[in-house]
Amino acid sequence: MLLWISGCALFTETKHSVSPTSKLPTPSIYSGYYDVSGRILFKHPEGKHNGELLIQFSSNSEMKLKIFAPFVGSLIYELRADPKKFLVLNYQGKNFVLEENSSEVRQTWLGMDLTLDELKWLIIGRLPEKIQSWKSKKLSTGKWQLTKNDAEINISYNSEGLINSMNKSLEGLSEYKAKITQYRKINENIFPKIIQIEDYTGKNLWVLYIKELHAVSGKIKKLEFDPPNYLEALK
Repeated sequence: MLLWISGCALFTETKHSVSPTSKLPTPSIYSGYYDVSGRILFKHPEGKHNGELLIQFSSNSEMKLKIFAPFVGSLIYELRADPKKFLVLNYQGKNFVLEENSSEVRQTWLGMDLTLDELKWLIIGRLPEKIQSWKSKKLSTGKWQLTKNDAEINISYNSEGLINSMNKSLEGLSEYKAKITQYRKINENIFPKIIQIEDYTGKNLWVLYIKELHAVSGKIKKLEFDPPNYLEALK
């Protein structure tokens, strides 16, 4: 798993955020993208790491995640992904991985099969009103269940209708458990403050601490999947 490296700086792209007094738009009808800043701590079999992170993700499941070294602020790790491609850039190790975006690839490099949509739902704390390709139903426990092929996701909500927990299984076996332990309210915006995601073995753990989340008008800068020449393919 490549998420062994830890990581403060800003994206260089010009941002045009919506007014901070406006509510976050509904994910299913929003055509712009989101800017997220905060910190990340992750645990894996080799140890624990933490760093500053910036995430951009669009309404059509494109994502760029950057991790910066603590204190120094240098970019050491980047993940670029869309529904088809998955690119990991390890600037510290001077290597990269470019694969098709599949369940097996996510399990290998993220430690669990966490899709871009699933991560987006957790970061926003909400599901779109309509979820393509997923079947949904409300269980007797009050939770909602999503199913697609061999994947099943059970979601519980808090009293305000925001995601409280989200557990995924594949072929009946647990894949990961996620919970939002705290929400943050800034003016009229409510979004997760602390998100924990743990794989079924308990050996891989992500903790995301969200400082800011902005909805940005316009399109996300096109993702480039050509790695820099000075990075070598990881074999």
